[in-house]
Amino acid sequence: MSAIEVLAEQPAGEPYAAFPHVAEIIVGLIAFSLLVYVIGKFAWPNVVTSHEDTKKQIEGGIAKAEAMEADAKAELARSRDRLARVDDETARIRDDARADAERIGQDMDTRAQEEAERVRAQGRQSLEASRSRAIAELRAQTGRESVELSRRIVSSALSDDASKGQSVDRFLDELEAMGGSAGGASADPDASVISGNGGQA
Repeated sequence: MSAIEVLAEQPAGEPYAAFPHVAEIIVGLIAFSLLVYVIGKFAWPNVVTSHEDTKKQIEGGIAKAEAMEADAKAELARSRDRLARVDDETARIRDDARADAERIGQDMDTRAQEEAERVRAQGRQSLEASRSRAIAELRAQTGRESVELSRRIVSSALSDDASKGQSVDRFLDELEAMGGSAGGASADPDASVISGNGGQA
């Protein structure tokens, strides 16, 4: 209901009967002021303090969250750095292992070549020693065979000379026998010549 309708329903002699009395307004204002004072004196500081505490708690929580976020970011960065260092260390270890494997392979190849060269040298030495022994044995055998052949040749020559001497002696004996049977054939010049020829032979 509007104020105009309220005024229209009032009796003609009391147009403002619906409005409160001035004393009531003053009392109401005083009561409201006391209420505001009491609230401002006692309740509002608690509200403000609680609000400030809540604000501080919220701000502290935000700061703590931001600090935790910063710590988390720093830890993440450190973890990434450690991971990068681990990757670098892994790569270095892998490179070192590859280099060691290559060096070991080269060492094994070198040792194998040296061992093969040593075996070849020993083989050449053994072959040279065997060849020297074979040559020495062949020379010794050739010398023995040469000596034996020379001995046989000398023996054969001596045998031939002895046979020739015996043949000449028999021939002379036969000539002497023939001269004796001829009765003084030794005075014959031909017999002398023959005799001289036999002596020269």
